[in-house]
Amino acid sequence: MAILKAVNVNIGRKASLKGIINYVLQPHKTEEQLVTGICCDVPKALETFLDTKKFFGKEKGRQYYHLVQSFPPNENLTAEQAHEAALKFAEACKKFWGFEMLVVTHKDRKHLHSHFVINSVSFIDGRKFHITRKELAAMKELQNQICVQLGYSPAPKKGFDIFGKLRKKARADNSKTFHALSKSESGGEKSYLRDCANSIIKAIKLAHTKEQFIQLMKAQGFDTDWNDNKKHVVFCAKKLRAKGVKKCKVRLTKLSQYFPELKDFKSKEDLLNGIVNRRIVIAGIASDERENGTAGKGYDFNAEYERYSAQVDRERAERAAEENSRRVCRDGKENVEREQSILSNSKRPTKKNSGLSRASR
Repeated sequence: MAILKAVNVNIGRKASLKGIINYVLQPHKTEEQLVTGICCDVPKALETFLDTKKFFGKEKGRQYYHLVQSFPPNENLTAEQAHEAALKFAEACKKFWGFEMLVVTHKDRKHLHSHFVINSVSFIDGRKFHITRKELAAMKELQNQICVQLGYSPAPKKGFDIFGKLRKKARADNSKTFHALSKSESGGEKSYLRDCANSIIKAIKLAHTKEQFIQLMKAQGFDTDWNDNKKHVVFCAKKLRAKGVKKCKVRLTKLSQYFPELKDFKSKEDLLNGIVNRRIVIAGIASDERENGTAGKGYDFNAEYERYSAQVDRERAERAAEENSRRVCRDGKENVEREQSILSNSKRPTKKNSGLSRASR
């Protein structure tokens, strides 16, 4: 089976076109027969890419796109066969037509993998290269069909790893985030992303409503920005924000990508449905008890919410009674002022008996 992945490329010095070409062409990673230039010569690939950009006046912005096709270590194929599969995919994918590309197969790892470095500007009409999520999904399906036709095993289904086993480990497209999540999984260091994911799972199981879910997250140290007029649900680590840490927020969609346990919760609708249909009764530990190291007794969130709901109802009733009292006082004051106005108008003399007429004067 082969897995196709789009590598996240940041615009900046670290994402230079020269750097990625030099990386994929390292002699200890590949061989001459495992390197192919599509619509360009391999030795002059960098110059060809840059000349195309310069000709169409599109030298700024993103310089290239990077895809990787990987086979598992237990797949029965050679490096030449892996390179052949990569070339068949590059030739069959219409998305690549009109763009210069380098296809390089590496064999320095246990798993054979091929790199696709695509110029961001077309040499035919100068259009920029873009990949949407739907297009990437179609490309993955195409390369899977090609691999099956060549006699290799099909790609794993979503939620399963390259060995066909249910995915349990966290994953991330960004290498820095992936290493941080891996270290937190092994207990090497703490990660607010993993803490947030665990808090969400616990809150989904305990909450009855959206409001209860938000309060549960707050009790576990996370503020929740869940508004109907906004597309994403955003969580913020209160401790990190208090310390002035900038990277302390994360979207629900990102967490659903990172952690397999949250793969079914990508949107507000999915989260609300999970709260309604996946709620179970368990006991947790209060966040303040964890901080003080006094987590000796259980913390019943459901019982806490019964008290919270009663408090909300009581405060609402008090506000209603206070508002009603103010309305009564306001209405009474208006009635008194109206009666006084009527009384004063009745005592005021009319024109007929207001004294001498103009003629008599």
